[in-house]
Amino acid sequence: MKTKQVIKRVAEYDQFGYPRWTSVTTEKRIFDDEDKMAVVAEYQAGKMTAAQIVEKYHLSSRQVLFNWMDRFLREESLSLGASETEDMAKDPEERIRELELENRRLQKALDTETLRAKAFDTMIELAESKFNIPIRKKSGTKR
Repeated sequence: MKTKQVIKRVAEYDQFGYPRWTSVTTEKRIFDDEDKMAVVAEYQAGKMTAAQIVEKYHLSSRQVLFNWMDRFLREESLSLGASETEDMAKDPEERIRELELENRRLQKALDTETLRAKAFDTMIELAESKFNIPIRKKSGTKR
């Protein structure tokens, strides 16, 4: 992980309440792909929550972590087709461990999507009750 100096202009207020602009130098962290994969792997291990990972690595938000997860897990799944022959050459115990890890990752993804679907349903129900507007498509309607 590299850092670089960033100069930001911020407004400060003097003793009379008048704003004045000052420059503040801060450090910005730059993550390369290997660093991002390591952070995603640490989160996938399940020992820390997303909020803890964000705080530990000074990420701007949890969404950054989730975007990295989407990107690297999608790349990993696309590269699985090429590595099938390599998987067959591994010993059965190592293959079982890998499959158990994959199973845990998929279970987490399923749990996340289930919660997301429930949140969307709750949001729709609240919107329908608050604004008295039917949002869901009713069965048997014509196009």
